[in-house]
Amino acid sequence: MCLDCNGHGTGERHSERNGDSRSTAESDGTNWKRRSLLQATGVAAGTGVLLGSQSDRVSASHTECDSADRWVEAANHSARDHGIDWIVIHVTAGAYQGALNTLTSSDSGVSSHYLVKNYSWTDGPEPGHVDQLVHHDRAAWHARYIANHRSIGIEHEWFDDNGITDACYEASAELVRCIADMHDIPLEFYTSNTCIQNEPGGIIGHTHVPDGDCSSFHHGGRTCPYPDWDMDHFADLVRDGDGGGGGNGFEDGDTVETTVDLNGREGPGLHYDVVRTYPTGTTGEIMNGPETSDGYTWWGIHFPSYNEWVWCVEQYLTHA
Repeated sequence: MCLDCNGHGTGERHSERNGDSRSTAESDGTNWKRRSLLQATGVAAGTGVLLGSQSDRVSASHTECDSADRWVEAANHSARDHGIDWIVIHVTAGAYQGALNTLTSSDSGVSSHYLVKNYSWTDGPEPGHVDQLVHHDRAAWHARYIANHRSIGIEHEWFDDNGITDACYEASAELVRCIADMHDIPLEFYTSNTCIQNEPGGIIGHTHVPDGDCSSFHHGGRTCPYPDWDMDHFADLVRDGDGGGGGNGFEDGDTVETTVDLNGREGPGLHYDVVRTYPTGTTGEIMNGPETSDGYTWWGIHFPSYNEWVWCVEQYLTHA
């Protein structure tokens, strides 16, 4: 949470909203000083213990990507007013444990869908550990209204110009590939101010999404997730990194199974329609491929239990 966020409820509204349950904290324009909150609890108190209620929320539900290691429920989130088109990259401006405390506390007025551990020398899990805090069907409070309701927010431990570790980049890249495939988000990376409601979607740093409408990108003068975050390097990892394909050695006739709830598409690419989402452990036979598209390796598979022929991403398949 590297930026001040002056109110979650300002900006765009949509006529198709359905049962929005934003609390007063989100909708009344309260000034939540997000960077200050995380600096106070992350840097100064980053070695503190879990909030008393937080331990009760650990593992209370489930993660949605294999790359997420643990579920820790955040208190602050809302019903969505829009589909998911974007992934917003943040850095915390605070150490992991304090950031986790803040992101899950009902008193903070902020949250994110994910938090990625960056450093080996701060309290908490090893670098590359991923916590999921909010389910995808809910809007986390990580940006402004427009971005919150159109995106998944990923926070990364960072403070005091200590850089981003390889483990953090790699874990986040794997997570982004999962989210992008799940929600048909293009693997396009935006590195300048973008009126996101007028674009098809992609991956973007917090500083480049609008403050409210597209007239302001000031964000209090801050530049989350920069300067330490290297978006070009991250884009290379997402598109070509481990898990993107080529490592499983599948051949025609191999029996495979899904390792997550996996979309099967009419063709090898994110622009093809989803035929069905196959539950974890569904077995099928390799019939075609591999093909490369949108930064993924795709295999044509016949799932006999559904009598369907589809294309699936390699990284979520294993030999049965």
